Amino acid sequence: MNIDRDQLIQKMRNEQVVVINVLSKANYKKMHITGSESHPLTEDPADFSKEVAGKYGNKKSFVVYGDRFGLLDSYMAVRALEERGLEVLNYAGGLREWHRAGLPVEGTDAGKGAEVTA
Repeated sequence: MNIDRDQLIQKMRNEQVVVINVLSKANYKKMHITGSESHPLTEDPADFSKEVAGKYGNKKSFVVYGDRFGLLDSYMAVRALEERGLEVLNYAGGLREWHRAGLPVEGTDAGKGAEVTA
């Protein structure tokens, strides 16, 4: 299930929700939503979901995001986490939508007014 930017803002207020950036570590370092965690989607989505479940357990809820709407990585991450039985939502607007809205981002390119690139 997809959520929008306003719903993500609400979810981020809940300590039981983990926001996961599924882009590469290099792209995460460049820019990411403030407070999100880096867990790149691996070639085998089952490995990705095992890593996330191992780190956070099954009592947390998750919101995943990628670069932009239509990026398959966040959708695949959602499916992998759901198959593991975890509660997960997809912020389909991704980092581009978040950044364009002027919402808080961190990273080496965060203060440069840089366009988000995947």
